[in-house]
Amino acid sequence: MNDYKIIHTKSNLKLRKIGNQYMIVQVCNEQINMSDVFSMNRTAASIWESISKGGYTFEELVEWICDTYDVSKNTAGNDLEKLLDEWKSFGLIY
Repeated sequence: MNDYKIIHTKSNLKLRKIGNQYMIVQVCNEQINMSDVFSMNRTAASIWESISKGGYTFEELVEWICDTYDVSKNTAGNDLEKLLDEWKSFGLIY
């Protein structure tokens, strides 16, 4: 299973929409650091927005994904775990 308790985004990271693209950028002293930009699709951006509004548990996010995107709990859980593992490896969440 997963080892996620409450999931939080790092406070200096912000989601930006540029055209049809969604990107996570680092903000420092109101300046955007474009050297490390993480792009994502609209679904991942929606998950990021949900997490950044307040810490969620893995199970709460799975439920939200199932309700929002009409997918099975198994599919949502597997996909979410892969996504969160990737974000964690890049230091975007804790």
